Amino acid sequence: MIGNSSFSVFIDNVFAILANVLTWILENVVTVIFSNHIVAVILFFIFINFIAIVLMKKDKEFAQTGAKRVRESTLLLVALVGGGLGEYYAMYKYKHKTLHDKFLYGVPIAIMINTAMVTYSISLAIFA
Repeated sequence: MIGNSSFSVFIDNVFAILANVLTWILENVVTVIFSNHIVAVILFFIFINFIAIVLMKKDKEFAQTGAKRVRESTLLLVALVGGGLGEYYAMYKYKHKTLHDKFLYGVPIAIMINTAMVTYSISLAIFA
């Protein structure tokens, strides 16, 4: 059990590092290429929502096969960082986590936070 726990922490750390690196690359490449804050924000949200859908689908597949699962905290963090819409879509498309209160209430709250972040970010770009 201890080996699996440390492996799970290792995988979570690798995922966090990859997410940070990919976010940094995406943000900088889009900013340099387009020099437009609004485009960078939109592309970031498209990317993170795609990641959220893939993670929910994989977790559903892992649950069906009894394999190692994606942590609920990781799924909720992805929703909070910007993948709320993708995660909400995947919850009902794959019928996964729809009965868990954490996801039933947490993902819509994350969507509201995401909406506020996008609105604020775009308003900064427009009125700057």
